Amino acid sequence: MGSGKEKKEPAAASGGAAGKPPLAVGDAVVTSADPVTEGGKSTQAPGVIVDDFGGNLAEDAADYGRSWALAKRWAIKLDDGRLVFRSSDEVSRPTG
Repeated sequence: MGSGKEKKEPAAASGGAAGKPPLAVGDAVVTSADPVTEGGKSTQAPGVIVDDFGGNLAEDAADYGRSWALAKRWAIKLDDGRLVFRSSDEVSRPTG
């Protein structure tokens, strides 16, 4: 018996390179630490995926009635302690 709240299985995550499993909670990733800076570059930072909101997102083509503050799929705890939210196309696996 559960709490009455059943967690929905999230939609398949993007897998990145061929042959790699899809991203999941607990995976080490690299993402931009901050928005793009003045020079047009962003600082990449390592972190760990701590939550997947894929099961709660609307369709990609959904009209939210706004273009700001759109939902992101992944909650990522950066190694410096910050929590950031990113879409699948903003996350990659570390190289090396």
